[in-house]
Amino acid sequence: MSRADEVHSGIDELLGQFSQFLANDDLPPNAEQFLADTDRVAGEIASTGIVPTPPDPFKGRVPEQPTDPHLYYTMFWRMFDRTAASMVQPLAIPLRRLIAQRIFKHCGEGVIFHHNVLFSKGSNISIGEYSLINRYVMLDDRAPLTIGSFVMVAAGVTIETHTHPFDDFSLPIAHAGRSGLPVTVGDNSVLGYNTVLMAGTNVGYRCIIGANSVVTRDVPNYTVAGGVPAKPIKQYLPPETGPVWVPSDGKPEGT
Repeated sequence: MSRADEVHSGIDELLGQFSQFLANDDLPPNAEQFLADTDRVAGEIASTGIVPTPPDPFKGRVPEQPTDPHLYYTMFWRMFDRTAASMVQPLAIPLRRLIAQRIFKHCGEGVIFHHNVLFSKGSNISIGEYSLINRYVMLDDRAPLTIGSFVMVAAGVTIETHTHPFDDFSLPIAHAGRSGLPVTVGDNSVLGYNTVLMAGTNVGYRCIIGANSVVTRDVPNYTVAGGVPAKPIKQYLPPETGPVWVPSDGKPEGT
């Protein structure tokens, strides 16, 4: 039996045990040992690099995709974020950036990832320099997702790059597959708390998206937008005279 088969067999055995504990109302005296056994499964994943995955319930008519070569690193990121060490920011922030530079299409210098950032694959994500991705952000990158430099993504933001076709009435929507639509967030922009960017949208340069907004259409440069769906609130332009910082100037001194 291969190591992969052993990992899958161990999971099946645990599920069988758990089913019996529930059927016999026998979980309380066995819960501590059962949780210890589940920890051993996680340890097997960490030590072997084998990540068992269930079938995709929403794949539908989408052709089978090749195995994600970075799946282990994605799983390691998620497992690390459930440890006490993930709260030690001088360790956790550089560690996440190193993993991102390993698996993302591009991850620039100085990018900050706080805890519990999730993504689908990683390999379709490009992030520029000195951007900040706050806690509990979901980056769906089934299609290309590009985030510029000096972008602030607040806590709870969700960015989607795919939709589910709903116009084939011969199938349940969940079985109709997916349509990928890339998303771009321009340099120097801010996505407010709990913002949602829907698939296919583009946020321009130096935009501010208000908290709890749902962006369903493109937002032009220098625009403040907000609401459900998000609409332009005002446009602000740089002064005609005086210094104007641009991302190509790099990180300002003293910041």
